[in-house]
Amino acid sequence: MQLKKNVMKKITLIFAIFAVLLLTVSAGTEREYNAVEGMKAPYFEVTDGDDGISWSSDGKDGRFVIVNFWASGDASSRIAANRYDSYVKSVGEERIGLVSINIDENRRLFEEIVRHDGMNGESQFNVETAQASDLVRMFDMSNGLKSFLIDPDGTIVAVDPATETIAALASI
Repeated sequence: MQLKKNVMKKITLIFAIFAVLLLTVSAGTEREYNAVEGMKAPYFEVTDGDDGISWSSDGKDGRFVIVNFWASGDASSRIAANRYDSYVKSVGEERIGLVSINIDENRRLFEEIVRHDGMNGESQFNVETAQASDLVRMFDMSNGLKSFLIDPDGTIVAVDPATETIAALASI
């Protein structure tokens, strides 16, 4: 009887270890990103449904790219969107790219702000709620919207960079 109990304990222990390993492996299958300087930027695609304009993070064409996240209700991110848009216009899009991603649910409000603020509509993208949530998670923006300067190799070289930092890092 004692032998049978020992065998059952071993089998139970093996199943428990297997279950823990299975849970550990399956929990780690989704890639966790740490969007900080020196790390590879997560892959993502954005598409403007009305205009059909799209951008993918693997198509940077050898340029540095500013990836800016903003919302109309977040004054500092809206100011940053305008600042980056003006900066890219002043240095030329052939020298540095801009992907400005708006996470507002109200597309009309987004379009009105882009028009009112005179931003380049081709670099502005309004994403749906589900994609906005994914991007916020991927870029670790639980504490607020951010901007990222990504080098031609796809590495984040600055977070919330000043235009002087962009010019220095991108040799503009």
